[in-house]
Amino acid sequence: MKKILALGVLLASVWSGTTFAETLRFSSFEPPAAYVTSKILAPWAEKVAAASKGTLEIQMFAGGTLGRSPAQQLKLVEDGVADIAWVIPGYTPGRFDEGTVAELPFMVTESHKGSLAMWKMVEEGHFKGDYEKFKLLCVCVSTPAFIGATKEINEPKDLSGLKMRAPGPTQLAVLEALGAVPIGGITAATLAESISRGLISGSLIEWSASETFNADEVLTHYNTAFLGATPMLVLMNKARYEALPAEAREAIDQFSGETFSDYFGKEFDAYVAAARERIEANYKPQVVEPDEAAVEAWKAAVAPATEKWIAAHDNGQAIYDAFGKALQAVEGTK
Repeated sequence: MKKILALGVLLASVWSGTTFAETLRFSSFEPPAAYVTSKILAPWAEKVAAASKGTLEIQMFAGGTLGRSPAQQLKLVEDGVADIAWVIPGYTPGRFDEGTVAELPFMVTESHKGSLAMWKMVEEGHFKGDYEKFKLLCVCVSTPAFIGATKEINEPKDLSGLKMRAPGPTQLAVLEALGAVPIGGITAATLAESISRGLISGSLIEWSASETFNADEVLTHYNTAFLGATPMLVLMNKARYEALPAEAREAIDQFSGETFSDYFGKEFDAYVAAARERIEANYKPQVVEPDEAAVEAWKAAVAPATEKWIAAHDNGQAIYDAFGKALQAVEGTK
C-alpha cells in the first residue's frame, strides 16, 4: 500500500508539473554565528534558493559539521561530502597556486577591489589548473594582512628571530624575508591558543580574523603595513552543478562570479572596519600605522619574497603584471 501511495504522489507531481527541490550542502568551517557565514554565505544561499523557482534548497553546514578543519573543506567538495564550500587555498599548498599572487605584499589594499581583480584574473584566463576543476562561485581576497604580535613592532628589524605564523607558503616567505622564523601548519582556529602558550609571538592577520578566532584576546600590538591578502574561494563540485536542473543552474549563475566577488568584498570590508573598532575599544592594543618613509622600508624588506614568488612560477612575472593591471582596472570601482 505504501508503494502505491508513493507512486501516486510521484505521478501526481509529474502530471501537475511540480518539481522536487534539490538540496545542496554548503560547508563552512566557521561557527554558524560568525560574520562571513551568517552575513555573507547564508544570505547568498537564500538568494539563490529564492531565485531557483523551487528547484533548489541550500542547507548550511557551519561550525565544521561536515569537516572541522579549514584544510578539509576542499576535499569535502572533491569527495562529494559537501556540494559547496568556503575554501582558504593557503591551507592546501600547491592548489590554486596562481592565485597566491594576492598574498604578495603591497598589492591588495582592500577586499572589494582585490576580489574584483581576482575574478578579472579568472575571466582573462590567468588562473588555470585547479580553478578549472570546479564551478567557481566566488574568487575573492581578504583585506591586507599585517603584523599582530605580543610585542611592539615598529620596523622590520623588530621581527628578527620571532616565531611568527602565516597561513600559507607565500606569506611564510614574506615573514622569512623580514627576518622572522616562519611557522606554518597553525590554522586560525588554533591561533589564539598557540600564542597564549608561547609557541609563537604572533601572526600575519587582519582584524576580522583576529576577532573571529579570539586572537584579539592575546595580541597586544599591531603594525598595519600591507603584507599580503588571503585568497579565498567559494566553489562547487562541478559534476553536481552540471547535474542540476536548468532553473537551478541559472539561479546559481545569477548570483555568482563577479556578482558574488563584488558582494563578498564590500561586506568583508565593512565587517573588518567594524571589527577593528571593537578590538580597539575592548582591548586597547598598540596600533602602529606606518608613515610613507616606514612603508618604503617595509617594501624594501619584503622585496625578496616577491622576487622569490615570481621566480618559482613559470609565468610568474606575467601573472604578477596581470594582477597589477587588474587592480588598476578596478581602482575606480565603488
